Amino acid sequence: MKLSAFLGARREAIGRRWIDRVRASLRSEEALDDAEIFDSLYAFLEEVIRALDADSTLPGAGRDLAAAHGSQRQVLRRDIYDVVHEYGLLFHSVVDEVVAEKAGPFQPAEYARLSACLSRGASEAVREYAGLRDLELRQKGWDHFAFLAHEIRGPLHTARLAAQLIHSGAPRERGMEVLERSLAQLAESIDHALVDARLRGIDAGGSLQLEEMDLGRLLARSLEEARPDAEARRITLRIEPQTPWKNKVDERVLRSAIGNLVRNAVKFTRSGGTVTVRAPPGSIEVQDECGGLKQGDESRIFEAFRQAGEDRSGFGLGLAIAKAAIESHGGTLTVRNLPGTGCVFVATLPRN
Repeated sequence: MKLSAFLGARREAIGRRWIDRVRASLRSEEALDDAEIFDSLYAFLEEVIRALDADSTLPGAGRDLAAAHGSQRQVLRRDIYDVVHEYGLLFHSVVDEVVAEKAGPFQPAEYARLSACLSRGASEAVREYAGLRDLELRQKGWDHFAFLAHEIRGPLHTARLAAQLIHSGAPRERGMEVLERSLAQLAESIDHALVDARLRGIDAGGSLQLEEMDLGRLLARSLEEARPDAEARRITLRIEPQTPWKNKVDERVLRSAIGNLVRNAVKFTRSGGTVTVRAPPGSIEVQDECGGLKQGDESRIFEAFRQAGEDRSGFGLGLAIAKAAIESHGGTLTVRNLPGTGCVFVATLPRN
């Protein structure tokens, strides 16, 4: 019997072995059913069998199936390493079935052609996977740039109008107020962009610049920076008594996260309300009086480019960056809804 005939006769058993191996390789957070794992395996095996019968490499149809498999894995957010590994698992599944059935002996040349076909399939799958991933990353980059440009253009236009008002002889106090608010919005947008770039660098293999800091002082500084906006809306900023605690953190990254949380709380708290900050050891909490979140917002509020305000104001990145900044320190950022009252953002940090 030729190896190709054995593959045709035992393909269901080989497929079952392969599914079990792939499932065993899944990470705990991955939940794929058998149909998603299996994808087009049988059709791909048919093309491999055809190649073995013809003593040739993987035909075009087989390469197309492998490319489609790579595309499916990218959509499912499987790691590119896993895509390559799956073709190795297929080879081992064939060998295990040969051993279990005491089949053969098959010619070494047949195993060599099988290995070559699977390698070609892996390369086609990876090529498609990488192409789609790169396209997605480029699109995200352009979307991010376009969003940033749009958000900067608004306050910049307002600042120019304020300058024209001042030069035209309009009440100087009003013009300066508008100008200062516009410049603050520009500074916030640029700060978001810089910290986001820093976090992307950390994701790419960079590291945090850790130094021991008093977290209470960091909170107090963030509140002072938010105080002008709070006073303009008659909002009280309050720090509850706390036990002083220190931690090794990247000051710039963590200060951006805390600042975003406090500014977000001030922005959405009702006029005349209170924003409360507390820092029990190991965590930081920012409580607002926004009236509570809509159903389902708890799971979406940290998404980039999502703006919670009905007026669509704001950069849409603040909470996403805050979450990434906290997680870069090994911590977590969650939100607890207080229906009819507000919500509490809770950042936990590992003690070090």
